[in-house]
Amino acid sequence: MKKCACLCFTLLVILVSAIYLPILYEKVFFKQIKKTHLFYSPVSRDFILKEKFTGPVPEQALKNSVDHHTGIAYQKADNTYVSRRQFEKHLPFIFYKNMEIWGLLPLELGGRKFDKQTIKKNRRVMELKSIDIIDRRPFTPFWPLLESNPGQARLVFPDDRFRMTPTAMEFINADTNRKDKALTKTFTNTLKDCGFIFPVQSINGKFTVLKPFDEGIFMVDAKFSVFHVKRINGKPEIIKTPIDTRLKTRFIKISENRQKQYYGLLLTHTGQLNLLSYDNYKLIPLPLIHYDPDCMDIKLIFNPLFCTAVYSDQTMIRALAMDRDFTIIKKFSHTMSRARVTLAKQVYHTLFPFCIYFDTENSGFLSMQVQSEGKYALLGLIVCLGIFFSKTMLGRKKPPGLWKTALVATTGIYGFIAINIIDIDDEP
Repeated sequence: MKKCACLCFTLLVILVSAIYLPILYEKVFFKQIKKTHLFYSPVSRDFILKEKFTGPVPEQALKNSVDHHTGIAYQKADNTYVSRRQFEKHLPFIFYKNMEIWGLLPLELGGRKFDKQTIKKNRRVMELKSIDIIDRRPFTPFWPLLESNPGQARLVFPDDRFRMTPTAMEFINADTNRKDKALTKTFTNTLKDCGFIFPVQSINGKFTVLKPFDEGIFMVDAKFSVFHVKRINGKPEIIKTPIDTRLKTRFIKISENRQKQYYGLLLTHTGQLNLLSYDNYKLIPLPLIHYDPDCMDIKLIFNPLFCTAVYSDQTMIRALAMDRDFTIIKKFSHTMSRARVTLAKQVYHTLFPFCIYFDTENSGFLSMQVQSEGKYALLGLIVCLGIFFSKTMLGRKKPPGLWKTALVATTGIYGFIAINIIDIDDEP
């Protein structure tokens, strides 16, 4: 019983240490640095970025920090630095309010003039984060189907929710928790009449009332046909779209916007990202390079002249500048300052051969992950094992037992701590 208790307590100490010791180290020695902001300038016709530095700040960046924090740099693609005011002047479609205050509107670019109203009318941002993709996170299989014609100024949530069973679109009254048989029958039969094949592959929509209007939802059936489903005056309006089933639609990020050019972004199973047009559900493929939807967030920035696709993982940020026909004009990639290997990071990976952390950034939900950095982790295990042997030989004048040695050799500092606070026998 004692051996069993010691073993359980040892595992508990290692588990808790692997979670909280790295967190403590990060709090003391790491600075939380957000991702770099990257844009395409319609003024210089080149890329420009805003970045917070890890480590020493270049002297040229310090010289230009006359109107902003010295740890933040505004850098052009040619590695020259500018002040914040110059940075904003390079992006007049984004900082148009400052352009107006500074008396720079209307502005002239490419032989065209742009006033405040024209800029506002043609600005739009669409975003798809890796955590948005429905098959990358757990979800509650109940959704609201909003009334697209609410008869009032604002959208409201309905009294019911629906779920997809293997044979039906089933509505449940949220107040009574009872099935609405009439609504279930109406929507299910309409779906089947339109050619929908159960079970459903995915449900895609923007499930909020904080939007200018409601475009309903997009449902992908068992054969990868995409259906546009809306509730109008309490009745179903369902369209089977012409989207090719061979694309195997994986996810659709809906983005209701008053411009009514694009329903949103459609991702296929091959990782191809497309704009879903209002023009008969036409797909416009985006010519992205090295884009991985499972680990990268992407943002499309539209202005009156260009569309810029900016996408990044945890270390690298990439951008494509395109004209309004989505032909590539220029591309750029940059290793973010946050990815720089500093002495603090090297010590971290050496000190902790592995760490257990709860990931919310990449999944959107609490999930346990284990990470380790190969060569640094091996070095840390060797150093820890050497310290353990030296301490044991000085105290006992004989080598440690196999059990303790194996524990330190595989868990490093965590096992070393456990051995020193628990009376572990030399043999299990």
